[in-house]
Amino acid sequence: MENMLQNIDLIHRYLSVSIIDQFCLNVDLEGEYIFTQNIISKKIIIATTFTDQILSHPQLKLFLSALIAEINSGRCTVDLLRQRMRHFEEMRQQPVRRII
Repeated sequence: MENMLQNIDLIHRYLSVSIIDQFCLNVDLEGEYIFTQNIISKKIIIATTFTDQILSHPQLKLFLSALIAEINSGRCTVDLLRQRMRHFEEMRQQPVRRII
């Protein structure tokens, strides 16, 4: 992802909202990952530093790892993150429908 350090807040919100959307969990992600430089490529990447909070939930760990890998690989651009955030906002504003 281009300009990763300039979009730290967007990335953090995206990861948090994605977890809420997928698992209906509000997880404090402080200390669960860091931004660092890849030794070989010199690109800024997200490195996981998962605590027991994440490690004790295998599905959550796998989901969060996949999102981070998508961002690190460059498949998830800033524009795509913004688009997904707009989608989450639109979904929150729609009334909940119950199926009986």
